[in-house]
Amino acid sequence: MTHMLEERHDPEPLERRPEARTFKVEDLLAELRLGRVRIPPFQRGIRWKWQDAAKFFDSLYRGYPVGTLLFWETGAEPADVHFGSVHISAQARTDALWVVDGQQRLVSLARVMLAPEPNLDDFALYFDLDQRSFVRPPEDLTEDPSRWLPMTEVLDSERLMQWAFEHVTNNSVRRERAFTLGRRIRDYEIPAYLVRTTREETLREVFGRTNSSGVSLSQTEVFDALHSARGPVRPATLGQIVSALEALDFGRVEEKLLYRLLRTLRGLDVIERADDGPRHLSEAEALAAYRETAETAERVIQFFRADAGIPRYELLPYKKPFVLLGKFFKHYPNPRPRSRDLLARWVWRGALNGAHRGDTVSTRASLERIVSGSEDTSVQRLLELVKARPRALPDAADPFNFRHATSKLQALALLDLKPRDLESGAPIGLDLLAGPQEQVLSMPAITERDSGALAKSVANRLLHPKGPGLRRLLVEVVDPVILASHGISEDAIEALRRDDIDGFFAARARVLRNHFDRFFARHARWNEPDRPSLAALMVDDEEV
Repeated sequence: MTHMLEERHDPEPLERRPEARTFKVEDLLAELRLGRVRIPPFQRGIRWKWQDAAKFFDSLYRGYPVGTLLFWETGAEPADVHFGSVHISAQARTDALWVVDGQQRLVSLARVMLAPEPNLDDFALYFDLDQRSFVRPPEDLTEDPSRWLPMTEVLDSERLMQWAFEHVTNNSVRRERAFTLGRRIRDYEIPAYLVRTTREETLREVFGRTNSSGVSLSQTEVFDALHSARGPVRPATLGQIVSALEALDFGRVEEKLLYRLLRTLRGLDVIERADDGPRHLSEAEALAAYRETAETAERVIQFFRADAGIPRYELLPYKKPFVLLGKFFKHYPNPRPRSRDLLARWVWRGALNGAHRGDTVSTRASLERIVSGSEDTSVQRLLELVKARPRALPDAADPFNFRHATSKLQALALLDLKPRDLESGAPIGLDLLAGPQEQVLSMPAITERDSGALAKSVANRLLHPKGPGLRRLLVEVVDPVILASHGISEDAIEALRRDDIDGFFAARARVLRNHFDRFFARHARWNEPDRPSLAALMVDDEEV
């Protein structure tokens, strides 16, 4: 199979060789405090944790190599620069040092050594003068305060001497270790290259080569790094697209999925191969690609919500349809109502029979079903992929796990009952069902009692805000409308009131099983004809 690939370009050489030099830690942080060190927008966010910062400082302390920094020396506008809890009001400069490689190390230096208070920053570290190790702030500093040296006291030799005078005057071993730490950290010389070029494209080429091997950046991060805009134009990164789409109240779409969509819209292989290397677009091409991805993703989201009846990204049983629909909407941004109706069936059928469970090969094959010039042909070819009926539908007795497609389908069916609050009887909106970070809905267990297989099924789950005494609240409900909104019959609630847990589960499972079958049939519409629109079936009189 042949895939469109973007043309390789011959990168421009640097006007002059990079300057190789070293920075002492204290000099580097002095430049940072003056606002000379800047983080360009094409850099990724902070990935290091405090443990990584501790290992970095331990390497400085022991004199181990810590890698080379790479700076782009060029102009910078006035800006408020943030390194964790460290805020710097930077003035305009002609010699700013924009960090190309070394962001995690520089940010760690700033957050550990320049924080306004010893324990204020999440990266806060202390040096254990007995164990000679870098640790988190001790829980009780009053027990032996002279043992723990805050790293915020180390950069300034006078501050360190004052701390030693107050804490370790009578302990020569700890005092000497504190001074040794200060000398080793302040005087450590970190090698660096300074690149001077007026061409940002060349700088991005350097960045791409620095980060296109190993495990330093993900594919989406490299793409953003090479193509994000330094100016105010938006969207200028995949992350900005994610944030903009959140305004649609559909949830947080993953950057990696948007990157696959972007590649598909540009005619590239949906999955970037390891040997592809970073792609290079002109600034205009990059902005157009970001804009097209954002607009197409918005059309896909509107389709899922309005046509397919899937209100949130996290409720998508499978993610493959997102990219496929994106390609369809690229060719047919305003499809006919009949096409939208048939595509909704396609979404549900593929979710129920597993056809949307996509690996790379099946995703590529599915994308080839969508052709330009014939909306109806594309729809019919997609429907052919999902024509097989599933041997079994999601059942109320199946084990419930929200990470699995079957359980997401069950959750969608429960939402269709329009659940009501057990106390007030008011409808429960998605905004009230915010669950843990890994899932979109709060679906707490009615009882924690393990009384058989159904205790692990959806029959023991309730679409309801979490709170104490859920079972007690349920037993006290007498309004049949509220009970029905949770798929609970009179037989089921009476069993729960008798403390017959197994009877409650069995009765509720019967109700839910019937509802699930009707709900899935209503969306998949297996028994209805999938004929194209009437417009596609009409024959032009001139062709007869």
